[in-house]
Amino acid sequence: MAAGENENDDVGAYYLVETPTPTPAAAGGVLSPADSELSKLILPSPSAPAAPRRGRKPGPRAAAGAAAASHVESERQRREKLNRRFCELRAAVPTVSRMDKASLLADAARYIAELRARVAQLEADADARHHAALARWEPASAGGDDAGAAVGGELYVRKVGRDAAVVRVTSGARHAPAWLMGALRSLELQVQHACVSRVHGVTTQDVLVNLPDGAAALQDHDGLRGALLQKDSMFLFVLSRVLAFFYFCVSIA
Repeated sequence: MAAGENENDDVGAYYLVETPTPTPAAAGGVLSPADSELSKLILPSPSAPAAPRRGRKPGPRAAAGAAAASHVESERQRREKLNRRFCELRAAVPTVSRMDKASLLADAARYIAELRARVAQLEADADARHHAALARWEPASAGGDDAGAAVGGELYVRKVGRDAAVVRVTSGARHAPAWLMGALRSLELQVQHACVSRVHGVTTQDVLVNLPDGAAALQDHDGLRGALLQKDSMFLFVLSRVLAFFYFCVSIA
């Protein structure tokens, strides 16, 4: 009996220690808490989808960095543009003492002052030639006879119709017809009719010319007269040089 009691005690202890066999859920059984813990350890549960990350709003530091980068880029472009302008100025100035910017600006200012002085001198010379031509061709003030006309000379211009004008020159100068024809040729005025007569040392020329359509300055009396007077000084200078050369050739022949 003692042995049987010991065996029963061992069996009872075995049943107390042994864990119950889990019943599958497919067979209609119910999972115990131990089975649920085991399933969590063996089979990982599907993870939930991660929430989409939102971008960070630009703070004051980001805005300040963007402004600084924009300022640096604009400053770089400004310096490049300034360097290009200095290169163009260096190419325009004929003589440069040094290659630095301060010397280049000083040389450019000096060159501009020289150009202004040269322009003023040329304008003064042109005005002097114009006044000399006007004084040469002013009509005689007192007397009005042939002797006074021969000394001063007279230029008369009158427009005839829409595209023609009559030019009369009275002068006692030598080669007056040559001067008039040269002036008309330089103005590209086509001569329709010309009449030249010389009485008591005074040459009178009557010329009928066609007025060009494109020259608006020659469409009135004053414009044509001023153009002829401007051509006077240059043509007389060239004519005097030609005559001097001719006389020189005759003298050495």
